[in-house]
Amino acid sequence: MPCQLIERMAACDDCRTFAVDYGLNLINSRRPGANPRDWEMPLTLTRIHLDDHLITAHAEWLPERRPGCDTCEAWRGDHTIGPIDEAEALHRAWHLCEPLQEVCAPGVHELTYLM
Repeated sequence: MPCQLIERMAACDDCRTFAVDYGLNLINSRRPGANPRDWEMPLTLTRIHLDDHLITAHAEWLPERRPGCDTCEAWRGDHTIGPIDEAEALHRAWHLCEPLQEVCAPGVHELTYLM
């Protein structure tokens, strides 16, 4: 799944830009002794930009509701027909981007590939 998402994002200039910005800010947040005042706002903003782009430009990429996720289970009970609402789309985008949260783990080079 992580490589598949990276390959999809690599084909879209905006995805590549937003994902790399998010990944670099995530890496900065995980450095030893990192001060939240230095990384918290940039990380949040780049994540918002990435999520917004994924929802508006690549909604077909959003995963289905995940079993075992309390938030997804709450929406499962609603049985809505038609487009999903913004809050659920944002939550699904969070699931979609979970692999990007591992970008600074040792041996993970997908961000380099994306760049």
